[in-house]
Amino acid sequence: MAMNHSELLTGLLLNLLVILIIILLISFQYLSRNKVHKLHIQPLSIYLACSLLLLLSLALSVRLEDGFVYDLRFIPFLLGGIYGGNRVLPWLAVTMIAIRVPMLGPGLWVTVVMAILFSLVIIYMRPKLENKVWKTRVYWYTLFAFGYSVLSLWIPSLIFDFSYTNAASLLIYSAVLSGSTFFVFYLCEIIRTIYTLQLEAIKYEKMQVVSHLAASMSHEVRNPLTTVKGFLQLINEDPSNVSTNSELSRVAVSEIDRATEVINQYLNFARPHPELEVEVEIRDEINRSTEIIMPLAAKKGIVLKANILHHHSIIGDPNKLQQVLINVMKNGLEAMETGGTLRIFSYQEGDRVFIVINDTGTGMTKEQLMRLGEPYFSMKGKNGTGLGMMTVFQLVEGMKGTIKVLSKPGKGTSVILSFPIYKGKENVNSVKQTTEVRPSLR
Repeated sequence: MAMNHSELLTGLLLNLLVILIIILLISFQYLSRNKVHKLHIQPLSIYLACSLLLLLSLALSVRLEDGFVYDLRFIPFLLGGIYGGNRVLPWLAVTMIAIRVPMLGPGLWVTVVMAILFSLVIIYMRPKLENKVWKTRVYWYTLFAFGYSVLSLWIPSLIFDFSYTNAASLLIYSAVLSGSTFFVFYLCEIIRTIYTLQLEAIKYEKMQVVSHLAASMSHEVRNPLTTVKGFLQLINEDPSNVSTNSELSRVAVSEIDRATEVINQYLNFARPHPELEVEVEIRDEINRSTEIIMPLAAKKGIVLKANILHHHSIIGDPNKLQQVLINVMKNGLEAMETGGTLRIFSYQEGDRVFIVINDTGTGMTKEQLMRLGEPYFSMKGKNGTGLGMMTVFQLVEGMKGTIKVLSKPGKGTSVILSFPIYKGKENVNSVKQTTEVRPSLR
């Protein structure tokens, strides 16, 4: 009994829709993996995905004549053979035959013949097409599908003396299979191209960051070195002038210290994760940092207030944590040109400890906040490189912490650092002294 043409077309198009949905879902899942740095899918993953598509295609197959079923199973078979290579193709051919066995009928032998025949074709043609332009490859794959559609109807007439004269159904099957193959492979090649361009863009972006870092560091290091060179030349011209040479030497040493600080900040960014992981007492590091920053605050007429409500510890490098605190506090002091108040306090919330550093300085706009931490962005104009806050972000992340910055122009800035509490030992005093009351930012 002849198959209704519309039913054949509907069944094949539904088969195509399912194939496209599965391919898109797999592509989205693969492309969304942030840790993927190269375009490569494991052969086992390709085999499993194509086997799933084979099963779904057979489940949606259309019976054209008694004992013969037709569908788009050639598309996942071809996909696996092309993108999985010889490690996938033989197993996929076996799978295509195996899932056809339960249906029996004379069409089973057609499946066996077609699987073997096109496995040999793919093995022979795949190396020849690898270096071709992707559009050329898509045209060849479409030609394979057309040949498959013709042979899948012609071979039964040879083996089983099966006479099929419904030209309309033959035309529908050939057109849908060929068109679907073209569309599916065109989509796959587009996705591969987009992902390749995305990888190149990420690589270019990383090179741009390094370029900005190198330019910024070379500029900041060259200036103090030029100053040191000039002062040494002046000292060499008049070595007997002790008082003047002493002052020149002091300034030269200061410039060398500044160059060393820039280099250290660059190295900290290049190696952001702390090398040392020990128990770090939050209270001790805050006290040490405030002692270091206190003279600078007093010189600028800034009031420094500290309030620590617990004795909790975190895991990390105490030197790195101290560097984070000092960098943030120095930024707060530099934002208050006409004096003000710098507050630093900490509190516990859940299993995390929070350190808040708040200043009453000039503040930042939303646009400036979005750029905070970029290697070449600084609020200090020519006096800053942007390496300080960039280092802060990297070091905090290396200690499994988070950083949040709240700021409004003219109303100051609050930097909120958060770290997981170290639970290696229970501190009874910390339980008694912990409070859920948070100090005010004002």
